[in-house]
Parts: sequence; C-alpha cells; structure tokens
Amino acid sequence: MNNLVPKDSRLEIKFITHDVNYPLVVNWIKLNRENFKKRYIDRIVNNIYFDSFDYEAFRDNIYGSSSRMKIRYRWYSHFKEQQSGKLEFKFKRNIFGWKKRFQVPNLKINPNLRLNTLTKNIKNILNSYEKIIFENNCEPKIINQYKREYYENYNKKFRVTIDTSHNIYDQRFCKKVNLTKKSLIQKYIIVEFKFDRNDSHLSKTILKTLPFRISRSSKYINSIRSVSGI
Repeated sequence: MNNLVPKDSRLEIKFITHDVNYPLVVNWIKLNRENFKKRYIDRIVNNIYFDSFDYEAFRDNIYGSSSRMKIRYRWYSHFKEQQSGKLEFKFKRNIFGWKKRFQVPNLKINPNLRLNTLTKNIKNILNSYEKIIFENNCEPKIINQYKREYYENYNKKFRVTIDTSHNIYDQRFCKKVNLTKKSLIQKYIIVEFKFDRNDSHLSKTILKTLPFRISRSSKYINSIRSVSGI
C-alpha cells in the first residue's frame, strides 16, 4: 500500500486499565476542563479480524513496526440483529492512523454463515489491487464484541471512547462463524483519544491530567494472546 500519510490522518492514543477503574475514568472525562459531552448513544461494536496464515499483522504489532496494516469487518448491533457492516483496511504509520472502508452489500453475520463464503463475498466487492491485499490476509482469526461510549470536547476537536464488556470468539479452526463459544479474557477497559494531526500540540494539555499511564493496546493482539496463550 502507499506509505504516504494522508493529510486527514489522525492520532490515536490508548490506555488500558482494569474494569474496576471505570468510575475513575468516567469522572475524569466529566470533570475535565475540556467539557467533554456524550456524542452518540452507546453502541455494541463487533469486529471480525483477518490476518495472514502466519499472523503477519499480529507480528507487525508485537514487534512495533512503524508501517503496518490490519483488516477487519465491523458492524454495530447485538449478534441476533444481524446488521450489515463495512470492511476496513486500517493503516498505521508511526503515530498516525487512517482507514479505508468498503461497503459489503447483503452480508449478514450469523452462525450459519460459512467462513469461506464470508471471505468470498468480501473479495467480490474489491478491485484487483485491494483484492490481492485481502487475499494475502484473508483468514478470519477472531471476532470481538464490546460496548463503546463516545465523548467529544467543547470544540469537537478531541474525541474520547471507552470500550467495556469485552467478549471474544475464536474463529481459527471453525468452518462456520462462531458466535456462541466465548473464549476466556481478562476484564479490562480501553480508553482511546482521537484527534487531528494538526491538533497534536493541544493534546498535551488534556493528556497530562490522565489518571493512568498511556500504554500500547490492541484488541486484536489481546484477543489472539487470550486464545493462544502467547
């Protein structure tokens, strides 16, 4: 893929903490001088993460590659509602991130859907170049689900999301989509700050009052480690 960083790329800074600290995080957001307010209603977020057979995306993240990509299919709803979603190519170049999204018509994730049918339907909507990228990273590895809260500051330049109630479903050895057999995972919350690259100098004022230390965190990495014991 093109290594040039788009002008509309943004910075994403995450930290992870135990779920018992949820009240502390919410209080910090509500009492912050930036006057954060809820931007959207809470939503259930679902992702199918794809990777190569030898886990290239996983390895790139673990080794801290400055240029990396991961592929996921995302939709918003409880499983039984079977809402449609979008394929996302998510790119990271050093501290900057951006996405490329693709609508996948008539794709509903359910336990009767075969995983090879899932990947076939996705390939059919991609052009030749994007299809090659996907074909090299098209093995469904994990489905994760969580609840997301959205907050935005007074001038809408900074967004904060809180992700709680995480569940993961191993797909690695399945023929059909697994939406029923949960894997064990630690209880945690992930807080993420998102802002335009042009506002990075202003972010320091907000971030220096954080009640926790900023740390690298990836839901895909956490999920693979949970199911594989790595």
